[in-house]
Amino acid sequence: MRNGTSRPSNCPPRAPGHPDSGAKPFSTYLRETGLTDCGAIATGKALEIWKGSEGALQSPAAVSADGSGVAFALRREGKQQMQIMTTDGMRLHPLSSDVDVRGTASWSPDDKWIVVAGSDRNGLGIFKLPVDGGLPIRIASGPYLDPVWSPRGDLIVYSGPQVFTLAPLLAVHPDGTPAKLPEINVQREGERARFLPNGTGLVYMLGNTMAEQDFWLLDLGTMRSRRLTRLSSSAVMRTFDITPDGSRIVFDRLTEDSDILLIDLATDHGRG
Repeated sequence: MRNGTSRPSNCPPRAPGHPDSGAKPFSTYLRETGLTDCGAIATGKALEIWKGSEGALQSPAAVSADGSGVAFALRREGKQQMQIMTTDGMRLHPLSSDVDVRGTASWSPDDKWIVVAGSDRNGLGIFKLPVDGGLPIRIASGPYLDPVWSPRGDLIVYSGPQVFTLAPLLAVHPDGTPAKLPEINVQREGERARFLPNGTGLVYMLGNTMAEQDFWLLDLGTMRSRRLTRLSSSAVMRTFDITPDGSRIVFDRLTEDSDILLIDLATDHGRG
């Protein structure tokens, strides 16, 4: 896997209270070997806070706005259940087991809620899980994935029902009131949208995973999009994030290379 950065033009600085605003120099990473381990990078030093042998992670972890907590789903009692761990890896506690989580999660700006996609006894949907305990609250119903909570707190964007290899970006307000976005269809199987730090725009990834992919910016005030990049590589991109100052996009790029090797077993070395 190869990482890259791309600078979007005219991106505003991070808003205070954003997970990457600098309140604590903390970020999470997932190892490339199967997305099984979870670690933290604090003050420039890597710290492993979860081992894959204790339970594999199927999706990236989510960091709280104040940098003190990490949320991720673990398979427990036949379900993917959301867990919260402190960034030192010392304390782990589960949230409601009523929701079988699907995809990635996102914290509310005040760190009181975590929004997830998943299913309960009434079917698939988007749910708010209270961090301090309590029952989940359904805010949308349907086969959705990967909700992202705006730093402003007023909007949640998520991937809608899959049609072939694409899924529409949809939105809802935290109280469950539907919100309207222009028609945007992104590739499935990936975290394809992120808010700008001040919540005024939504960066999203467009393109065919078999060809070129690029980043676009939706202005949430005018509801107009503009292209941010023209990447020449056909490497596959799955997920990305935005740096604390809002000036760069950090993203993954996966290229498949194959080598053909000939081993001559007739040589003395081969026989040894």
